Amino acid sequence: MNIQKSPFRFFILFLVACILVAGCQPQAGATATSSAQDPNPPATTSPVTDGQTISAGILLDPALAQDSDSLSVSTQIYEGLVKLDTAGSPSPALAESWVVSDDQLDYIFTIRTGLKFSDGTFITPDVIVDNFNRWFEPASPLHTGGDFKTWESVFLGFNGEKDDNKHPKSPVDGIQKVDINTVIIHLNRPVPDLLTDLANPAFAILSTESLKTSGYGTKSSTIISSGPYMVASWTATSLTLSPNPNYWGTVPSGDLNFNLK
Repeated sequence: MNIQKSPFRFFILFLVACILVAGCQPQAGATATSSAQDPNPPATTSPVTDGQTISAGILLDPALAQDSDSLSVSTQIYEGLVKLDTAGSPSPALAESWVVSDDQLDYIFTIRTGLKFSDGTFITPDVIVDNFNRWFEPASPLHTGGDFKTWESVFLGFNGEKDDNKHPKSPVDGIQKVDINTVIIHLNRPVPDLLTDLANPAFAILSTESLKTSGYGTKSSTIISSGPYMVASWTATSLTLSPNPNYWGTVPSGDLNFNLK
């Protein structure tokens, strides 16, 4: 998909307009139904609490991390398009709303206006597309340094991979920026649990500029937050998260402190 070509861009804008007018399902949240497509539900993590002792070997790159401590901390400092509410249903996060086409193949997300990372840089549709391509597209320059096992587990494969019947392994066909606050995720077959899947901590949105540096997510790297907290201090024995003043939602009132062992 190449939205830089104006004829295709006009087509996509027309498609979005048609979907919005002709019977999409406007949603600020959605109740996911069970999916025979995906036998691997999203990873669940226990919330971390102030004063808790966690592993000193955490990796704050949720797309690559597999251990519960890394993912639990990551849920405090990163956020995806959607998150799960207290009832376990998808609710708005970086995306303020979405609509789903009648054939369940197009998910059109409206991104909140003015979103910023903790360093003050903007979270744009381009950044979101780059993150998705990092997980899904082997040709992406960011698809390096790990095996992206969670993506493969949840979405069954990467772009270009075929099954024994020559069908795409992954139900995801691609993601596309439409305009300054809209992205489309296109599927090649319905995934009833897509919104729940996207709430997986592994699919949080990270600063793509930071991801270009080697060793992102380690103690020696500069962690940039898209969630309610940001890394204030990280030593061999402790980790402190402070409120992220650029967070779009309610900014926490105090720090979270962890012992590392």
